Amino acid sequence: MKLLACLDFSQYATSVTDHAAWLADGSDAKITLLHVIQRTDAVEARRDLSGAIGLGARSGLMAELVAIEGEQSRIEREQGAVLLDGAAARLREAGINNVETLQRHGDIVETVVAQEEDADLVVIGKRGEHADFAKGHLGGVVERIVRQSVRPVLVASRAFAPIETVLVAYDGGESAARALDFVASSPRFADAKIHVVTVGDDQAEARLADAADILGDRLAGNNARSGNVEAAIKEEAQAIGADLLVMGAYGHSPLRRLILGSTTSAMLRALHKPVLLFR
Repeated sequence: MKLLACLDFSQYATSVTDHAAWLADGSDAKITLLHVIQRTDAVEARRDLSGAIGLGARSGLMAELVAIEGEQSRIEREQGAVLLDGAAARLREAGINNVETLQRHGDIVETVVAQEEDADLVVIGKRGEHADFAKGHLGGVVERIVRQSVRPVLVASRAFAPIETVLVAYDGGESAARALDFVASSPRFADAKIHVVTVGDDQAEARLADAADILGDRLAGNNARSGNVEAAIKEEAQAIGADLLVMGAYGHSPLRRLILGSTTSAMLRALHKPVLLFR
């Protein structure tokens, strides 16, 4: 397995590293640690200032701003290198030795989507370094990555905790089936207690039976709930003490339409748990 772990200077950097280590533990997985230096343009940001003064002074100002931008870029590269080296050292302390670091300039989402071509799974923090925690939403960049990524994405919670109980939200769709197959086949979940929840219609019991066939002995319990999808998943996760929520993303069923809507943001915030999403 190849993992792409995306790091920034938010509070989630350590958690992303630890979640990647958990996924790679006991396997020959390779982890690529990625830090993206976002495009900054000191000249463009101050262009309005230069237009208010004379030509000669403007030329001097532009040259000074170019120099400032170059110095900012150097500092950002050095800071990013420290971040990556620290995360790589943490992984090696955890026994993960197949690690590489990668630093890129550009748009975060475009860079992650390009780099994930060589990965099997992406790990990101629930909120980026520039997110406003008071708003109570998923970080905008995080949402864009999940929407555009074609790989499974593990959205890490703020701090890593041992993952012993896993809840799979299953609606019978293709993405949910891929999520269930991953949990059923991955050695990472061999010792975990796997629970399945579906949210009710007349096909709920049939879906649970299908899930039981796929999981076999790994299934610890299943439940069909009714009512509001967000509330049903949250209640089930709390009832079983889930450490991780796994679900498919996008589609037309009520369960999959929920993903990354405003109610999903509220659910993820309330659970304070990592979420593994499959397209």
